[in-house]
Formats: sequence, C-alpha cells, structure tokens
Amino acid sequence: MYLHSVKLVNFKSIGDYNNNEIIVEPKITAIIGKNESGKSNILEGLSKINFTFRDKSAFLDDNVNRNVDRGAYNLFKIILKPTNFEIDKGVIEDTEIEITKTKYTAKGGILQIYKSIAQDSINKLKDFLINIGSNPFGLQNQEYTTYKDYLNELSQEDYIDIYKRNLFLKVCINKKLNIPQDKREDYNKILSNAEENWKIFTSFFPTFFYRNTNKILFSTYKYEDIQNELANNNYNPNSLLREFVKVIDIPNEDFLFAVKPGMTSQQITKRNQIQKLVQDKINKAFNNFYTTEKICLGIEFNAGNIVFTVNKENGNVLWLSERSNGLRWYLNLFIDMIANEVSKNVVFLLDEPGIGLHVNAQRELINLFNHLAENGNQIIYTTHSPYMLAIENEGIHRIRAVVKGQDEYSYIYKTAYDPKIAPESQYDTLTPIISALGMNLTDTFGPAKNKLNIVTEGMSDYIYICLMAKQLKVDLRDIVIIPSEGASNSVNICMILYGWGCKFLSIFDFDEEGVEAGGNKIKNIFNSDIGENYSYVVDVSESNIEKKEYKSNPKMIEDIVTRDEIDKFCSTNECSKSSKTLVAKLLSNAVENGSYKLGEKCINNFKNFFIRLGLLVKS
Repeated sequence: MYLHSVKLVNFKSIGDYNNNEIIVEPKITAIIGKNESGKSNILEGLSKINFTFRDKSAFLDDNVNRNVDRGAYNLFKIILKPTNFEIDKGVIEDTEIEITKTKYTAKGGILQIYKSIAQDSINKLKDFLINIGSNPFGLQNQEYTTYKDYLNELSQEDYIDIYKRNLFLKVCINKKLNIPQDKREDYNKILSNAEENWKIFTSFFPTFFYRNTNKILFSTYKYEDIQNELANNNYNPNSLLREFVKVIDIPNEDFLFAVKPGMTSQQITKRNQIQKLVQDKINKAFNNFYTTEKICLGIEFNAGNIVFTVNKENGNVLWLSERSNGLRWYLNLFIDMIANEVSKNVVFLLDEPGIGLHVNAQRELINLFNHLAENGNQIIYTTHSPYMLAIENEGIHRIRAVVKGQDEYSYIYKTAYDPKIAPESQYDTLTPIISALGMNLTDTFGPAKNKLNIVTEGMSDYIYICLMAKQLKVDLRDIVIIPSEGASNSVNICMILYGWGCKFLSIFDFDEEGVEAGGNKIKNIFNSDIGENYSYVVDVSESNIEKKEYKSNPKMIEDIVTRDEIDKFCSTNECSKSSKTLVAKLLSNAVENGSYKLGEKCINNFKNFFIRLGLLVKS
C-alpha cells in the first residue's frame, strides 16, 4: 500500500481545519514555502506515524498546537491506497486509519488484507489460549486486565487496532514459557504460524524514514576521533561512523582494536573480517539500491587512521571525498536507513536535502529521487531551491505550498498556485517555482486579474512580440507579456494564472513541441478552442493539426519575422545565427535605435498576427 494523504490535526503549527491535509503523490512530492511557514513541522508530523507501534512522542504536550483549546489533542487521519499488485489480488478499497493518543482504528483495504492473511492464524492462537483457561499465562493485576482488553479487540470485525494486536502477539511470545508443558509444543507451532503471517501482513504498510540531518561518512578518521565518537553519541554529530559500525554488525571494541596502530596477526585478521563485512553488509545491498553504476565501498587501515575509498568496476580507486556529491549523498542515505532498519516500501522524509550542494548536484539529486521512486518508494521533501523542483513532465502537480496565515496557523495547499493563497504570500511562496520556470523575478508576473496575460513559448518570441507591439502601436496598458522556456513551461504558467483567476492567452510555435506539449495540453486541461486560451504564431485550424501539418510544415516566430529578414539583418550586422534569443535582442535593439528598418512582409505578418489575437483592429 502507498501513502495518499495525511490530515495532521493540531500538530504544532497545524490546526483543525480543511487545509491541514497533505496530499502525497505516488512517487515524489515537493513542499515549498517561506521560512517558518511550517514545512518542517509537516515532515516531523509524518515522521511520528508508525503503523505497528505507538510513537508516544507524537502525542507529547509540546506537539499540540498552542492556539487550540485546552484538552485538544493531536490526531492523524491517514489514507493508504492499494498498489497495482494489491488490486490484482482483489484489494480495491482505500485504507482509512485514525490514530490518537488513546485510539487506533484501521478499516477498508487493510482489513481485507488482514482477513486474507493473518486473521485465521491469530484466531487459532486466541482460541487455543481460551481453551487453556481465562488466564493461560498466569498474569497478575494490570497485565491481566490488559490481556483481556487485547482479547476483546480481537473480536472486533469492523476495524482493527493494529497496535493492540501487535502487543497481543508480544505477550504471547514473551509469556510462552508460562504455557503448561503438555501443551507447549502445539502452542509454539500455532504461535510461529501467527507470527509469520502477522509479519507478512504488516509488510504491506509503508515505513516512514525521516532524514532531517546532513550526517555523512567522512573519507578519513583518526583513532582518537573514532574512540570518542563510538563512546559518545554527541561527539561529531555530523558523522555517520556510528551508523556504519552498526550496519556491518561488529562490536565497537573490535572495530577500535582493528583501527589501533599496530600490525599484530590478530589485528590483521580483524581488519580482513571488517573488509569482508563491508562487502557483505553494505556493497551487495547498495548495488541493488543504486544501479547507476557498480561501485564498492572500501576501508583501509593505516597507522591508527581509517580511509574510506570507492572502488569502481574498472579497478580505479578514489577516496570517498573525490566522488560526486550525488553518489555520496546516496551512500550516506543508504547507510543511515539500514542502520535504522528501513528497507523497502519507504516514505522518505527529507528536510532541505539540497542544502550545501551546488546546482548540478541538486539536479542530480532529483534524478536520484526518481530512481528511489522507481523502486516502489515515495519521497516527500522540502526545498527553497528552484533547482530542486523538476517542473517538466507536469512536475508542477507534485508541488505543495505551505503558507503561514495571519492567525499563525500553517495551511497546506495541494497546488502551489491555489487562488486561496493570500496575495501577500504568493510572491515569496512561488519564488522557487517562478525561477524553475526560467523566469526572471524582475519580470512583470503575478495576479494581473484586470489584464490579459500573454504567455510566450520562448524568450525570442517575447522579444519579437514586444518589439512589434511597439512598432504597430498596440495598446499594452491592459496586457502583460510573460516569457517562458518551452511549451510545457508555458502550460505550467497558464495553470498558475488560472489558479489566480487571471485571464491568459498562450502563444505557441506551430511545430511538434508547440502543438503536442503546448496547445493540445491547454485544449485538454481547459477545454478550450484555438484562440480562446491559446493560439499559434500562424493562423491554423483543428484540421491543420489533425493532418499533422506542424510536422511536415512547421512554423515558428522566426517565420513571422521571416527568415529572409533575419538573414538580411545577420549578414548586414555580421552576427551569428547560433542563438535565436541573441539575434532577436540585437535585431530589436537595431530597430528601436533606428539603425535597421524592417521589411513590409514582416510588418504585415505581425499586423495580421495582432489582429487575429484581437489586439489590433483591422483597417
């Protein structure tokens, strides 16, 4: 099952209202918002969810929103959806789970899974105990009262309290020696079967892994530092060495003995053992986890120091610090999650994962997120960086906005361009998206509700349209022209404008990208006809599109300017045509300063273009 949504009621800055629910994408969800808006509170709240054990820290008084009435408490309402595999097995209902300080109810699809996998074996265990007697373990006082409560819960059919059923099994395991000797063999068989089926059942739940730290494995460690770090959890808090030692499953004293200066046969034996453990416990699993390339983490011992290396398939050996930030980030994540016993079906909660990484490394992280998600995991992360937002391929749908209201509550919006976001919060909240769309923050962009927002597919389109609007004296007082970077980004900008309740018209080239990634998308999303919310640089009809004339005879803004005009300008001014934007800028400057005069064909083409858009009246 995968996570669909969570209502975080009264958790820290989040209150009890409609906008306290985070809708999660099946693969990757990005959360944006100003500092102190509540992004980290969302991740922390999600991290408190455990489907089999109650996390008491989730319900501490410090976690209850300070603005709510006395006596209020935290509440988690969770929706899980079945995967395709589970649907094929007949599980079609969503799972609804509600968790409070004192209550846990799970119903829907997960109840269906429980009945098909674990119910019979759990009931057999219960019946066996009842046949022995009302108190088969000889429990006293509160233990006996609690045991009877667990038995009563097992009779519930409409929902299940997974915490109580898990604790019931723990009692059965911990107290099994209290079962009469003559019944113990049969009991152990029934218990073993119940344990096995319960483990299978609980494996359907996703596991939350919250990484709000930038702990890393350093390339080198000195003996004294290793000694201090293994002895004191607060020593070198940014290091993953403790987790590394835990993952390779070796006692701290053995690890220190291997690192200590010296070359005794016992030390050499222990060092060889550690190197084999690294191979068995880390490298084999990591190369299933990270499939971009095959690498091996190595550890070398040298006069009281250890050095971590990365060995490539071709035999090259590099220090860990010499490898890319992306690979090191992935390796650090892997060691951390294994140390915390997280393996599969994981919801990764990552707080500002791109901090400290350069632009290319941040972009590499997005690719790594995609790889993680392809392995059946979900990623929820916070960011302020435009480079950590993958806008292409409808990625704008994966972004959630968090806004702190004047009442000091954090509000979560499913779309970052929700019109209910207060105007004073829109600009700061959307800054990373606007930057990711390739727009300059100094551009006129925003809720121009009393104007027509014209979105161009590229910067050269923007320059030519602005130039010719001035030349033909088009009245621009009621128009905002917004440049984009590509047809798909134009669609994203139009969706933001629509969310803000603004009028918009997107202009596309009549080519494959302009039609298939641009005009057709606008048509389907907004149920629009050509000329309503979108248009092309040339006058075309649906018939031209159906015949795919945009493939056989594509037309772009340069065809409206005319290729001959551009050739003439470039040859006269000795400029290269390698950059369409640069040519457009140079030509525009030359026309505006009077050093170049446009031909009649270009002028007439744009006159007809503006008439078709309704910006000029036909004379």
